[in-house]
Amino acid sequence: MLRQSVTQRHRVMPTGNKDEIMNSLKCRRYSYTLAIPGLVLYLIFFIIPAVLGLVLSFVRILGFDLSSARFGGLENYIDVFTQPNMRRAITNSFIFAVITTVFKMGIGLSLAVALNRRLAFTNALRTIFFLPAVINTVAVGLIFSSLMHPSNGLINAFLRAAGLSALTKSWLADPHVAIFSVCAIEIWKWSGFTMVILLSGMQTIGKDFYEAAEIDGAGEFTKFRYITFPLLLPAFNNALILSIIGGLKVFDLIQATTQGGPGSATEVFGTLIYKSFGAGRFGEGCAASMILALVIAGIALPTYRYIAGKEVEM
Repeated sequence: MLRQSVTQRHRVMPTGNKDEIMNSLKCRRYSYTLAIPGLVLYLIFFIIPAVLGLVLSFVRILGFDLSSARFGGLENYIDVFTQPNMRRAITNSFIFAVITTVFKMGIGLSLAVALNRRLAFTNALRTIFFLPAVINTVAVGLIFSSLMHPSNGLINAFLRAAGLSALTKSWLADPHVAIFSVCAIEIWKWSGFTMVILLSGMQTIGKDFYEAAEIDGAGEFTKFRYITFPLLLPAFNNALILSIIGGLKVFDLIQATTQGGPGSATEVFGTLIYKSFGAGRFGEGCAASMILALVIAGIALPTYRYIAGKEVEM
């Protein structure tokens, strides 16, 4: 009897395990099937271009004559670092990234805190602050180029009408002001996007934490310091990394407003890459792109890991 029951048990158990295994395989196959279109697009539009760009960064091409291509080793990378505006481009890229990141995070966090409550016009205000992120960047650049025109722009016209003529500037034509003017446009455009990321993080924080803090007599600042911000770190980390990456690889806004001018006052890494490709120096442009990717990865990855290590679980 015992031997028979054991034998029956061994016959039954594999049947159940086999069904579970088959169901698991079907679920995995279904998941992989759904992922295939995205993986194909990722392969076509990211992996293959990145590999080709890496290969071309070691190839010397004269003008637009692809038949003149030859292996150049590190010559393209040397040419990138010996460009006359290279130092200015690196400096401006970091200035742009630092200023825009600080203000986007600060303004976005302030807006998120202010709009993380149920008021009559909360949803409308959230939409209004987020709308600039939806507008095409080139269109934004052209609009602000008109607004910041030194003689006919509305900004200077408003300052003159308000009796503040001393504050009028050639916002995009003055070499000492242009880079900061472009930073202001970037901040205006993307602060609302940062607000949405942080606001979504705030709304995942349970009310129990705040109720317990109120029982202990904690004020608004104390609740923000010890509850909101620590639990907001995952969303804050994502918004910060996106802002850093966007600041370092900025191109379209600069191209639409100043084209890197006046002179080289707003020259950034992205405009140097664009000019290299436009002049037919494909290998040099690819080498500059590889350098920019390494710089971004070298800054973004350690920053992300550092902040991720400070995150707390809810």
